Amino acid sequence: MTSNAAFDPEAYARMIGSESDTVGVGNCIGEFGRGYNENARIIIVVFVSHQSRVSLAIPLMIAILKPSVDGGWHRSSRMKYLDTILFGPKNFEFPGGPRRWQGRFRHSLDYFVYVLWNDKVAVNTGAEVHWTVVKAELPVHANDWTKCFVQIIVDGSHVVKTKSTKKPGVFEWQQHFELISKTDESVCRFELRKKSALSLLGSQLLAFTEASFSELLLKVQKASHLGQNVSLPLQTTKSKLAGGDDGWHLFFRLVAQDSLPVAKVEYPRISRSLSEVVLKLEAFMQLGDAIAQVHPYAFIAWRTATAVYTVFSCTFWIILKAQVDQETKLDALGSLMQDAYLFVDDVNSFPEKIPALEETITKLFVQTSECAIFIQECSGHGFAKRLVSTAWVERRINDLTDGFTFLKRALESRVAVQTAVVSFRIDKTVKHIVNVQNLMKLHPADMDDPSRPECLPNTRMDIIGDIYKWATTPIGPTVFWLHGFPGAGKSTIATSVANLFRQQRRLGAFTFFTRGVEARTDPASLIRTIAYQLGEFDPRICDAISRVIEETPSIKQAPLHWQFQRLLVDPLRSLEDLQWEGPVLVVIDALDECGRTGARSDLLTALARESMLLPPTLRIFVTSRAEKDIYNAISPYPHIYSRELDLSSETNEHDVKAYIHHRMVAIRLQNEYLDLPSDWPGTWRTDRIPRNALPSFCDRRYKQTLSPPWIVSILLLLNLPGSGATVLLRQTSGKFWVFVIVAENPLTSGTIDILNADFTTGRKKRPCMHTIQHLGCVLQWAADKPIRVFHPSVDGVDGNAWHIDKSHHHLRLARQCIGRLGVALQKNICQLTLSRSFEAQNLPDVTAYPCIHWIDHLCQVQSSEPSLSQEIDGFLHKHFLHWVEAMSAIGRPRQTITLVDKLRDWVDANCSHDDSLRSFVRDAERFCQAYVHVFEQHPLLVYQSALPFTPTSSVIYKTFNEPTLPQVDGFRDQWSPLLTEFSKPGENVTSVSCSTDGRYIASSSKRSISVWDSTSYELVTSLLPVAGNATNVIKFSPNSVHIASGHMDGSVRLWDALSGKEILATMKGHSEDVYALDFSEDGTQLVSAGKDKKIVTWDIRTGEMHREPLSGHTKTVLCLCFAQNGARLASGSRDRSIRIWDTETSKAVLPPILHHDGGVNALVYTPDGRRLISASDDKTICVWDADSGALQQSPGKIDVPFILQGHNSTIYSLSVSPNGALLASASKDTTVRLWDIRVGKELPALVRQHRLPVRCITFTADGRSIVTSSLNDPVLRVWDTESTGSMGITRRHKGLVGSLSFSSDGKRLASGGKDRRVRVWDVETGTMAVELSLEREVYRVGFSLDGSKILALDDANAVFAWRADTHEPLMASPNDAPQGESQWIDNTETKEALLMFPNMSRIMARASWRDRFAVGTANGGVVINNDIDLPEKNGICC
Repeated sequence: MTSNAAFDPEAYARMIGSESDTVGVGNCIGEFGRGYNENARIIIVVFVSHQSRVSLAIPLMIAILKPSVDGGWHRSSRMKYLDTILFGPKNFEFPGGPRRWQGRFRHSLDYFVYVLWNDKVAVNTGAEVHWTVVKAELPVHANDWTKCFVQIIVDGSHVVKTKSTKKPGVFEWQQHFELISKTDESVCRFELRKKSALSLLGSQLLAFTEASFSELLLKVQKASHLGQNVSLPLQTTKSKLAGGDDGWHLFFRLVAQDSLPVAKVEYPRISRSLSEVVLKLEAFMQLGDAIAQVHPYAFIAWRTATAVYTVFSCTFWIILKAQVDQETKLDALGSLMQDAYLFVDDVNSFPEKIPALEETITKLFVQTSECAIFIQECSGHGFAKRLVSTAWVERRINDLTDGFTFLKRALESRVAVQTAVVSFRIDKTVKHIVNVQNLMKLHPADMDDPSRPECLPNTRMDIIGDIYKWATTPIGPTVFWLHGFPGAGKSTIATSVANLFRQQRRLGAFTFFTRGVEARTDPASLIRTIAYQLGEFDPRICDAISRVIEETPSIKQAPLHWQFQRLLVDPLRSLEDLQWEGPVLVVIDALDECGRTGARSDLLTALARESMLLPPTLRIFVTSRAEKDIYNAISPYPHIYSRELDLSSETNEHDVKAYIHHRMVAIRLQNEYLDLPSDWPGTWRTDRIPRNALPSFCDRRYKQTLSPPWIVSILLLLNLPGSGATVLLRQTSGKFWVFVIVAENPLTSGTIDILNADFTTGRKKRPCMHTIQHLGCVLQWAADKPIRVFHPSVDGVDGNAWHIDKSHHHLRLARQCIGRLGVALQKNICQLTLSRSFEAQNLPDVTAYPCIHWIDHLCQVQSSEPSLSQEIDGFLHKHFLHWVEAMSAIGRPRQTITLVDKLRDWVDANCSHDDSLRSFVRDAERFCQAYVHVFEQHPLLVYQSALPFTPTSSVIYKTFNEPTLPQVDGFRDQWSPLLTEFSKPGENVTSVSCSTDGRYIASSSKRSISVWDSTSYELVTSLLPVAGNATNVIKFSPNSVHIASGHMDGSVRLWDALSGKEILATMKGHSEDVYALDFSEDGTQLVSAGKDKKIVTWDIRTGEMHREPLSGHTKTVLCLCFAQNGARLASGSRDRSIRIWDTETSKAVLPPILHHDGGVNALVYTPDGRRLISASDDKTICVWDADSGALQQSPGKIDVPFILQGHNSTIYSLSVSPNGALLASASKDTTVRLWDIRVGKELPALVRQHRLPVRCITFTADGRSIVTSSLNDPVLRVWDTESTGSMGITRRHKGLVGSLSFSSDGKRLASGGKDRRVRVWDVETGTMAVELSLEREVYRVGFSLDGSKILALDDANAVFAWRADTHEPLMASPNDAPQGESQWIDNTETKEALLMFPNMSRIMARASWRDRFAVGTANGGVVINNDIDLPEKNGICC
């Protein structure tokens, strides 16, 4: 055997085991030792497997060897036998030496060899050590890196570093250093760094590792035998650098100048104590039913102690001199633990004593498990990479000693005690303040369910034991996936395991998914919930996670893989002291009930891939059905152990029998009135039941038909045959069963009874509890608690007796919801008073549930049944406003938009024959879009504000208007093309982009980038660039995941659209403002351009430039546009030219297109890629042939260029509808115009008039709407592309009316606007009394308090006054300036709120006096409402 040969311990063991005597053993050892250097030490251990305990290998003798001068090996001392053989005669000594002993026991011994490299080497104080940093091996993607160096830090202070590498991909140094180690525990930190291109930025930390001097010397000794440099695996600082840490290694050589004494080798005496505890536990577990409740804890203690003892039997501790005192204390702890088990002999004789001491015994078992894990950590074979600090160990020994002392005394005195189990996991010296508020920001799912069932005592112990062993074994997979058929018991196992670890204070998190509970089926909540529970579990973890939440407030909106990394991986890896404290378990139960297959793919990917980065102390236990998507996501990863729950084993049959026995006893006790015999139902029946039940555990089809609880509780307890049970369920499925199976959320029995009522006849039905009380093993229920399906498989399976047609029942439930709402809904359902403040109300579930879910149930059905459409139409015509009010009352006003949008799609698909219903639903959608901002302020504003301003020709207005409501006749006769508007006050919009999936609208301002929900128009998240770096332009990526932004400082950034975080380093390639961005169709490339005239292409996977910048324009580049196939790129510039580029060659493919007389501001390709459309400062739009660059001919005309004209000023922006039929243009002339590019004509009826110049325009993904924004305006407006409605009000000013004010007596109204006129109106007649002129636009008007003066303020803040009677000008002071108006109208006498004005761009001014109000509009109209309470006087249009 040479020094270069690989050492195979197993082969060597077989070789030695085949020798007939110890001489042969010695020869083999000598042969093995040849060729190794003089610093090596080898410990040879010979084992015997004791015949009565074949699972435990017992060490019998050792030999310490070292190299001889001639290159061989000799023993440093004579062969020594251990003084005691465990499990054998006490103090047995082997006489006569090795040969005689070998001959005597040759036939009864099995030999094993264990070669132990010294795992702890004492280093003399002040030892001088020579280091040679050799090289590093890095992954392939680092082949182009240069300027890398290694920095070595000793004990946090002494720093040396190598030179920087110069050649790309070559990481070799061969540099020598001299370091002084203070102690053997001196810690060396090796850092691989890369110098930054900018010297001011210093260097970037790429990877690192830490090790003590003793560990490094151990590695040196191993390397000396193997003839290699020492290799240290490096840990990367960012997961995206690595692609896994396996490819990062640092190589070095180390030679200590001073002698390195071999550590003292001792056999730990505490193993004797462990062996005695194992025997006591084995004896205790033989007591059977008497210990049923504590058996799981005894079993776990036995498994843990046995595993740790086995480790001691196979290795020796290498004990430093400083640890001798600590070793003595540890031996004393072992003796104390052994003495605590003396009670076992007593209870073996008197089992009846166990119940009184049950709690104390349980705590002793749990304490034993903790102590065994602690001993494992101290031995160096635990989770920690190196032995923990002496101070920490001593504190834990003292705590455990106190705990065992207390428990021992309690057992001796036979008195039950209240004491906590001592866990060495929590370090009490850590100071921490738990930031509960930060944890709550994660919005964790509610996981409170104390009624979850556990495994019965003494069942499932094999799998639970295996799970416990996996969790407490430091090496091996860190994730355990248990899968099996539905109802096989996975959830009960998960609950039992969770409770075992909870008892030991090692349960970090317990999460479970529950089908039918909305909050427990969302894949997005899992990682946040685990992080929340881990934070509650350990204050140190809480601190680390709290810091992440503070740094990333929008973490809950981030992608799941990013949440996993930031909320779990980074905080846990940052806490090194957790490695000392043993395992922490996270349980994820019923993963298959987490959302639908497609919806959970991101979660599965994050869980499978990112979990490999977690520290080994965090163990994740997952249960689920073996769904295909879960299997495919998990199976490729070696760190995940997969195990199927075997239901055909003998152990499982035993568990089923135990379960049946338990259920029989429970049924007999619960039915005392039946006078059942004590052995009911008889031994032979009890034996037959498991045979009938076992198929339900083994056969999936049969399992989905019935479960053992169902068989027992229905067929036996109710004394029904199988057919009778079928009849029972079939009868109930047509009544209440629908509410259990298809309800969106679990309902209480009271709610089910009301929803199940006959709303036509009013006839009461039998209460559902009459049936539910007999289904306790399939349904989980309690008084006033929601009813849940206990086994998800009862949901129904095609082809069996229990199949449920969900579509049919969704229809029935939808109809029952409509029926219930028809009875319950009414105006002012919560008996509120209109006010400016409102808090959400709690409607009863029997009303709230139908309000929220009736449309959801309806959309699960495909039905063109006329009676159904008539039913819906009748309900909406009577109760639509009541429903909107109720949704607002429970705090869900914006959900009305989403629900009515879904209803419109359903009606269009299923009720095309019902014009009345279709017309109503379209009007209802417009109503919710236009006025949601009103009725979300107060539910009663549905009637007081939204309805009065609804167009008079609309179905909604005609249906619900009544004389008792405010009347605003003549305000509007048709729906405005403006659907809605929304904004961030104070942030003027600079750019707009819509996501291609239709879900989001993004807008930018000088301060931030905002992402809005495109249906409810709620703010989803904000992206915050560096302060002072204004955003000029944004663009959604084709997959709607990212947003690119261009900035004033020339930078380009890429953001995650939902998390709001920058996902790449800032891309810097421009020297001045960036004005244009576009993505390639495949989303891999991004182009940017701006004031520096360059066009830069970026690879968004790396953030690097894809090629050299394109150049050719002589002035600012204003617009960019990729062709659909990505082969060409068009650019437009202030130099009036359009250039077409080949994206592969970076060359211009056509000569510059020079036709416009002004700068080219906008470019867009049509969806078919055949046309390129441009817009310019010259007020024209040109349509070009995309291939040739020639100006196309106008459709249907000869020799007429395809040029669109109609705007009166610069055209800023263009957008083409997704179907390619319409073109929208935005101009400085304050209009948006729509063009039919198929015929080359404007659609003049669809002009969208704005108050300010329109800067941005874009179609939504469905093409039904356009989104616009204006210069110096924070408002985003959404316009319908088909509506032709108008204000319907006669203009009384030649421009926008900006201010209104009533006189103090309410008889006069003053108005002022952009036409520089102040007009005074007679309120009763509506005629103008006087017109006054200013030199500037009128900003505000008013009257003095005594009514003697007419007042005005212009846009330069100059104040004007006139006599109210003669209209003569008066001197005015700043104190005369009129005050602004409120959006609310109050009765000036009673101070009661009357209504709130809609936030519509058409209403620009408002005023009120008592119960009168007036509005001024953008088109110059003025409307006066004379008396809200006297409708016959209302609606004077001035």
